[in-house]
Amino acid sequence: MMLHDIGFSNNEVEYYMRLLLEDRNTEAQRLEMLNKKRSTALDEIHFKEMQLERLDYLRYKIQASGRNNGGR
Repeated sequence: MMLHDIGFSNNEVEYYMRLLLEDRNTEAQRLEMLNKKRSTALDEIHFKEMQLERLDYLRYKIQASGRNNGGR
């Protein structure tokens, strides 16, 4: 369930679990999968932060315009 919670697709979960159950050493492959998912999550967070900054800027401009027009 944790893999789904962090954004793994069904196919990715299946592949990860196959690696986990293999007899040979698969830590590096599994760590690479987790690192890629982490990198993607960070990219999404940074994109959302930029969106919030732009939204806040537009809100500020509207509020400032209202104050400059006597609250109208």
